[in-house]
Amino acid sequence: MSLPILPSHRSVSTDDLVRYFYHAETDWGRQVGEETLLDAGVAIVNRKLAQVSDANQVVDAAIPEGGTAQDVVAEVDAHFASQGSAVLKWVMNPSLPAARTQPLADHVAANGFHPRGYDIYYLAGQPAGAITEVAGLTIIPSRASFKHTRALAEEAAAYFKFAQLADSIVLHIEDPQTDSLLALRDGVPAAYVSILNMGEIGYISELFVSEKFRNHGIGRTMISRSMEVCARAVHRHVFIGVDATNAPAVRLYEQFGFKRIGVFSFYSKTRL
Repeated sequence: MSLPILPSHRSVSTDDLVRYFYHAETDWGRQVGEETLLDAGVAIVNRKLAQVSDANQVVDAAIPEGGTAQDVVAEVDAHFASQGSAVLKWVMNPSLPAARTQPLADHVAANGFHPRGYDIYYLAGQPAGAITEVAGLTIIPSRASFKHTRALAEEAAAYFKFAQLADSIVLHIEDPQTDSLLALRDGVPAAYVSILNMGEIGYISELFVSEKFRNHGIGRTMISRSMEVCARAVHRHVFIGVDATNAPAVRLYEQFGFKRIGVFSFYSKTRL
């Protein structure tokens, strides 16, 4: 699959940036499921990860001209059933008028899908000042030590009480479009973070610090190293998604100069 390259512009609006983030989220989903273009949008399916919403979702969802929300849901349900799975997540097309998306959003919400979302944080370029990193860490590509990476993935799955999350994490790390970093302290896995590379865009995702290593600045160090990855890739736009209620994460990202620019909204039957 060829990597999408977004054109460079002298000025980019906030609406453009939000759309870029939606594109990055779509690419993130493609790493864990098979993609099929439907009249209603793009279906991403993986029956082996039947509990993971990113692996079983419809993105860029909208009602086709002359269609109805009921038609869309029927098409999507039939497609997922043919793949031995069921849709867990709907992401409406952010580029189309509300008349094409809002009735569909209302319909899926009335049928058990809950409105969810998280804040989009954005940084153009690199942090303005120096970032203090934690000493004593060995930071290597996650692919260089599958055993340690898998251990952290399984810890994350146990922490979130979501067993299939470990396999999903590993799929992301193994994808060639992702750079992932693993931090070791005295040979013990302490943290990992992944960066999706998409043309001029870097999307920092899945930062996880092992419970016994939290509150020691390791998360800040991993974000700092992620920014180095983005600098080497000459990413013009860097994004992070964060739960608005996660105050420590918000403070961390704001230390790097990230600013909130909008919300990524979707409808889901699961927490993750």
